[in-house]
Amino acid sequence: MKKELIVTSDTIAAIATPAGEGAIGIVRISGDRAAQVLKKIFGPAKKYVSHRMYFGTVRDTADRIVDQVMVAFMKANRTYTGEDMVEIYTHGGSNVVHAVLQSAIDAGARLAQRGEFTRRAFLNGKMDLLQAEAVVDLIKADNDAARKQAVNQITGVLSQFVLSIREKLIQVKADIEVMIDFPEEDVDQKQAYDLKVILQSAYDEITHVLGSYNQAKTVRQGISIALIGKPNVGKSSLFNAMLGENRAIVMPSPGTTRDYIEESISYNGQKLVIIDTAGLRNSEEPVEKMGMEMTKALIGKTDLMALIVDPTQKAGHGEEISMAREQKDKIIVVINKMDIAHAAQVERIKELFGDYRVFTVSAKTRQGVESFKQGIVSSGRSLSAENAPVINRHRHKQALEHMELSINAAMNLIEQQAFAEIIAEEIDSALLALKELTGEVTTDEVLEKIFSEFCIGK
Repeated sequence: MKKELIVTSDTIAAIATPAGEGAIGIVRISGDRAAQVLKKIFGPAKKYVSHRMYFGTVRDTADRIVDQVMVAFMKANRTYTGEDMVEIYTHGGSNVVHAVLQSAIDAGARLAQRGEFTRRAFLNGKMDLLQAEAVVDLIKADNDAARKQAVNQITGVLSQFVLSIREKLIQVKADIEVMIDFPEEDVDQKQAYDLKVILQSAYDEITHVLGSYNQAKTVRQGISIALIGKPNVGKSSLFNAMLGENRAIVMPSPGTTRDYIEESISYNGQKLVIIDTAGLRNSEEPVEKMGMEMTKALIGKTDLMALIVDPTQKAGHGEEISMAREQKDKIIVVINKMDIAHAAQVERIKELFGDYRVFTVSAKTRQGVESFKQGIVSSGRSLSAENAPVINRHRHKQALEHMELSINAAMNLIEQQAFAEIIAEEIDSALLALKELTGEVTTDEVLEKIFSEFCIGK
């Protein structure tokens, strides 16, 4: 489906503020009949100057006052959706906001679908698909890092990067089309070299941005870390200490945690997803055994694993060492119970795990817990710059990988002095992937998937 500017006679309305009580509620209306809908339900004003506020009352179909409100009328094209828009600012009770919405629907609007306002903004050229995705990322951002990343994308940092790649590809395409139109003229070495320089520049920039994917996805979704180890090493106690509340049950008997418990916190602007798991030991008890199987399944899915070790345990630590070796890139070793451990015991553990990052904590007194949380945050690779283009969705990654492959193929074909038509096909393939990335060429299936993430009213 090719994106085209649309003007629809279908006027939509929805509540744009969260459910529950608040100081104000907002009912949003968009479409070419927005002004007519407003005139039917709002007074005393009947003529509206764009981008001005009006005070009055909203009335229902029986001409009863629903609420005293402030109204803003905004004329297309200077609106979020690109259409005529109305925003009605009501008192914040749930009942009154819904009553105002119902008045708008009775006056000819229909209830908007999820993300329909932003979808119209995209279809009407007010933003590209990358920016539309960033809107929902901003709404869902639960930490500073995710918020800043979404703002960068909304303001066009990634879109500008894509445009710069497009310019390079179009320049190469234009030169190749000249070769196609005038086949009798041989392509000299300098022309071939110049084309490869442009393509190499685009290729290198794409590769650099592709390298941001894992870290940027982590910023959006959070760093996940599983607390693993033997029973009674203090996993649940450390879990509670990290949360600052007693979320997991702590008992002196082993095997208390049968299932994993997951909670999220924000620490220094970064979301951390902390998972308390069942202790790993030989057990034939069915429920405990099931919990350990779930722990093992989690190990491969989390970003990091904190191997919790009790230095006061006299038993050897062979199982824990083997576990660490299997997941060396993900393991952080945490020596717990520092409030009762002797220095010699701690040093022995440090020697055993000398190849790993080691933190010392006391879940009971919370000694070292803040340092451990900071260590989790710093374990991820830092993005090169706050305003750098990054990608955080699999869709972005697939499109850029497609572009990378096509550009590389084009460079090889130039080196091999292939026919210009074949080289042009690879450039066209890269440009198509770029258009899919920005939404210039897309499908209803892709749009439905993206805008289904939105709430109604946005």
